[in-house]
Amino acid sequence: MSSEVSPIYTRALSLLVALALVALGAGFFAGAAWGWALFSAGLLMAVAYHVRMLARVARWFLKPLAEDLPEGRGSWDEVLRALHRHERDSARRSEALADALARFRRAAQALPDGVVILDAENRIEWCNDTSVSHLGLDPRNDLGQPIANLVREPAFVEYLAAPEPAMPAPIFVTLGRDTVYSLQIIPYGEAQKLLLSRDVTQAQRVETMRRDFVANVSHELRTPLTVLVGFLETVRELKLDPQRVRDYLGMMQNQASRMHRIIEDLLTLSQLESAPPPAAERVRAPWAMASSSAPLEGTSATTS
Repeated sequence: MSSEVSPIYTRALSLLVALALVALGAGFFAGAAWGWALFSAGLLMAVAYHVRMLARVARWFLKPLAEDLPEGRGSWDEVLRALHRHERDSARRSEALADALARFRRAAQALPDGVVILDAENRIEWCNDTSVSHLGLDPRNDLGQPIANLVREPAFVEYLAAPEPAMPAPIFVTLGRDTVYSLQIIPYGEAQKLLLSRDVTQAQRVETMRRDFVANVSHELRTPLTVLVGFLETVRELKLDPQRVRDYLGMMQNQASRMHRIIEDLLTLSQLESAPPPAAERVRAPWAMASSSAPLEGTSATTS
């Protein structure tokens, strides 16, 4: 037992000791019967008071509000003060958690990607506005619904059923009118998951254009290179008359110039892509149209 005695036990023991002393004094002067009667009456009153306070605290626990906490005297004063401090600290923690949750939801609403919180059974717990537009969800009516019942793309349903170690890699699905979305599930916490959606339609188009561009440039460069290599082998291995050699060298120069123009175009394209966008400039449309339709200097305004 601790060497420090709690004030609650000190007050209770002091009350019992005082009651016993009073009963002992009454028994000494009025007889043992009166002493025992006085002690029993005092003990019953103390028990009745504690039972009454227990009933009040039990009723308070049914609806624990700090402002409705009952008041007490004696040893109950310490107990009720401790309950009041505990309830006040719990209210502060609840307010802090609610504020943190509100900040998280505001941050998730500001994200350009769709965010859906799923439980262990893949039911929707919360979603932001971007996911509503991406996946066609209803933020009120779809809460608690399995996400597989709302996004019925076979690739996504198969991805959702995959074991968790295989989930972090995103998948690409086409929803709506040729709109491509990247969907990724990230497990977190004990059993919850985040479903992230991103519109990658433009990125997919750019990637397709890049592949086609590389293939076209490779083809355009392969043709003159093939001609050059062929003419070089011919000039080196065959004994040709000077006129034929000059003709071959002329065609080789044309193919080399063609490759040079392709490379120059590629460099120009690279510079245009890396250059900053031009500054926005307001132009009066009627004046610009009138200027473009005016006859050039030295030309006639009439037509034959």
